[in-house]
Amino acid sequence: NRSEREFNVDFGARYYPGNPQLSFWCPNVNIVRDPRWGRGQETPGEDPYLSSVMGIQTVKGMQGDDDKYYKTHACAKHYAVHSGPEPLRHRMDVSVSQRDLWETYLPAFKALVTEADVREVMCAYQRYEGVPCCTNDRLLVDILRNKWGYDAIVLTDCDAINNFYTKGQHETHPDAEHASADAILHGTDLECGISFISLKDALKDGLVKESDLDGHVKKVLTGRFELGMFDPADMLPWANLGPEVISSESNDQLAIQSARESMVLLKNESVLPLSKDVKKLLVLGPNADNAEMLNGNYGGTPTEEHKRSILEGIKRAVPGAEVVYSKACELEDEFNTTNVLADFNGGQGLLASFYGDKKIAGKAKLERYYDKEINFSTFGAWGFAEGVDADDVAVKLTGSYTPDFTGKLSYNISSDNGYVLKVNGKVVEKASASGRMRRWGVPQYKSFDVTAGKPVNVEVEYVRGSGAFAMLSAVFCKRERPDFDALAAMASDADAIIVVGGITAQQEGEGGDRPDIELPKIQQSLLKAMHATGKPVVLVNCSGSAMALASVEDQYDALIQAWYAGQGGAYALADVIFGDYNPSGKLPVTFYASTDQLPDFMNYDMEGRTYRYFKGTPLYPFGYGLSYTTFGYGEAKLSKSSVKAGNGVDITVPVTNTGSVDGEEVVQVYVKSLDNPDAPIKALKGFKKVALKAGKSANVKITLRPDSFSYYDSKVDGLSILPGKYQILYGSSSADKDLKALDFQVL
Repeated sequence: NRSEREFNVDFGARYYPGNPQLSFWCPNVNIVRDPRWGRGQETPGEDPYLSSVMGIQTVKGMQGDDDKYYKTHACAKHYAVHSGPEPLRHRMDVSVSQRDLWETYLPAFKALVTEADVREVMCAYQRYEGVPCCTNDRLLVDILRNKWGYDAIVLTDCDAINNFYTKGQHETHPDAEHASADAILHGTDLECGISFISLKDALKDGLVKESDLDGHVKKVLTGRFELGMFDPADMLPWANLGPEVISSESNDQLAIQSARESMVLLKNESVLPLSKDVKKLLVLGPNADNAEMLNGNYGGTPTEEHKRSILEGIKRAVPGAEVVYSKACELEDEFNTTNVLADFNGGQGLLASFYGDKKIAGKAKLERYYDKEINFSTFGAWGFAEGVDADDVAVKLTGSYTPDFTGKLSYNISSDNGYVLKVNGKVVEKASASGRMRRWGVPQYKSFDVTAGKPVNVEVEYVRGSGAFAMLSAVFCKRERPDFDALAAMASDADAIIVVGGITAQQEGEGGDRPDIELPKIQQSLLKAMHATGKPVVLVNCSGSAMALASVEDQYDALIQAWYAGQGGAYALADVIFGDYNPSGKLPVTFYASTDQLPDFMNYDMEGRTYRYFKGTPLYPFGYGLSYTTFGYGEAKLSKSSVKAGNGVDITVPVTNTGSVDGEEVVQVYVKSLDNPDAPIKALKGFKKVALKAGKSANVKITLRPDSFSYYDSKVDGLSILPGKYQILYGSSSADKDLKALDFQVL
């Protein structure tokens, strides 16, 4: 919700009534079937059981445990069978086998509905078996309502109803009126968008009756009642919580601890942890001093006092060391790019003048300077810019810039309706409509000549087009090739080199996927140049999903997968690097050796995907993660060697810390069916973290539920327990070499 926090607004107002703090569109429990998918970073990973466990705990934490009120609404999304490609989601049709549907794509959603009482479910953009998900009887009525007994709100993804009738998208309905009526009649309660305004016409034209709307209205109002939105504030258990708790010191410490536990040590040739007595460190890479990267896609924004880059975390950890930093290179671009937006107009930035009536004339309605970013868009129901009516907007960007170099000033401008660029009053470019702004990959830069010390006056004119969204972005920058030889010389007296690379939510996220999963070539070149110095190289990879590193695996001595670790990430990573925290994280996704190991991105069949069906050799397997100590696994015991269908079993695993450092280990239990040729190779069905002092042992007990032995059964149109022979596998990762086996039978 993007609300003005008031109730008395007209039906169909662009900003909807409600309390935006009480409805959160989280968690995303779609399966990461392919690491190229841009939104994998939002999910718990590639495994249905892991997604269920993490999703349940997320929902319970968000919704609270009060007897009368929900603290917030959580939302299970995107229902269902949804995982890219992002650019095609508004027009694509997905079909999968019933086995894949029930064994892979639906379990987490079922768990959130039946075990966590999630109060909102978001239907996905794409079609499933020819029918848009937001009007799909099979998904919304037959399975969600009838089989699982869901009784709360189904809402659309933003502007999903538009896709029904917009040319070039699903085109399953002639207009908003028919699309909205169909969605209401087939399970959708609430829309993020404005198509449902047409329900007034649908009522008038007899497409729906008031009685058809009653149940939907009841669900939406019930949701508000459950949140206490119509009760006096002092009746709510959380009435005394103020904004100061949002980023309190205690919550910041939780963020740091969470980030510590998420770090995964993937390689360590006796390099880590680094000594705090180091004299000099060379810290390089495009993510080292990028605090925004840590937030990821939809990760929130920390308060200023808790906004820290990885570079800051490293410097704080070793205050007595000389820490030399260079960005070294861009994330993907072969050229280093310096944004000069802040140098326009004497340091104020470019001046944006906003007009109405789709023309640049008369006095501007609003003027504002932008010194960091110009990126206006109404996509996703956002406003164009704060205080600006986007319906008939026109914009003029103006600024004077005095370069400190002679050469080419580069720029990239994109909009929904073209633009005019003038330099010193002359038209340099008159561009036609460029469609949606390019967010993914390296921008296509153009340039004009500048002379050091000679001011240039720049103007950009934009008028909104007739499309569904208004969009304008602009960047002006200086570009030059990186000098890795100079960096190598800087490393001559360094104790170690820390390269902080990977990607950001600008390379993967909502709306865009990765074309491949390799580390960008420019960063590969950086690693090779640093490895050639002979100094220990620690690679910190930041990404929301798997990165293929086989081509440079011999170019680093240690590897930490740091993800997008949030506001606590900088301090947490430093704790891991310098040994204040012993890493214990395990991979929730398979790190394939290369993109070549992946099936066609468009194919939703699970064959060949994830550790459950992939028969090749990954670089780092699902569930893998090292420690600064070592752990030994003894011979586990089952509480029973066989059970009748419908019963669970306990496994007790002896684990010993065989190293010299205290540490934590995540004990993992997998189930392998020996009688079912269609079953996964193996499937995670239990895990538990245990903390062990050096030299100490513990017996770790994990319970496998009856449904650990469930598989697709066409007779019940769902899952049922399959009698037969099994192996119970236990160990430190999903790799066969890390697992031991026990025979087991379901009678």
